[in-house]
Amino acid sequence: MQPGDIIFSVKQEDDSATRAFIRAGQLVKAKVFSQDTTYLNVVHPAIAVSDTLVIESVGEGLSLTDLSIEKPPRSAMVFSCVSRDMGEAAALAAKQFYFDKISGDIRGRYSVWNAMISAFRRWTSNTSLVERINESVAIGSSSFCSQFAANCYEVGNLYNSANLLPPPPAIFGNQPSAITPAELATFCDASAYFYFAGFWQDNVEVRL
Repeated sequence: MQPGDIIFSVKQEDDSATRAFIRAGQLVKAKVFSQDTTYLNVVHPAIAVSDTLVIESVGEGLSLTDLSIEKPPRSAMVFSCVSRDMGEAAALAAKQFYFDKISGDIRGRYSVWNAMISAFRRWTSNTSLVERINESVAIGSSSFCSQFAANCYEVGNLYNSANLLPPPPAIFGNQPSAITPAELATFCDASAYFYFAGFWQDNVEVRL
């Protein structure tokens, strides 16, 4: 993996009730808003910070996971950022949030509530720099998986910008707090910022 890769876990038969609920919520949202259903089985994204390590928002809050030794191993797709600099900036943001959590500077909790209501939100990306910063700061308290992953990229995007006035365009079409895992995967698949790079299976990455 490259820093900043987004690792999309695919729903398995023995997944948790939370992930089953996420998929059900994504299905409802897709039906209500006439969305693409290609990635409905994508139930969880994580941000790569090294060859095997990802940072993700899970039940225990922000966590560092080694995919090469994870049990049971996850089945996942890998999307890489076209811009190495942007990917590394997103990974840096993820690491900063994680280190702030383990040091006690932020709570870094997983929010089931935020995950649930994301299935009913359709907020477009905010162009206001203040609002975008506020959204990024908010996940220091709590977030859900796709909110965290998308936000790391939006923060990295601001980090990389030489000029914040006006701020650079948002990367994703929706605000991070309104993006489900399936929507994030759909955005990555259709975006010029990302490309499908491979997958994880049985603790091994297969790079295309």
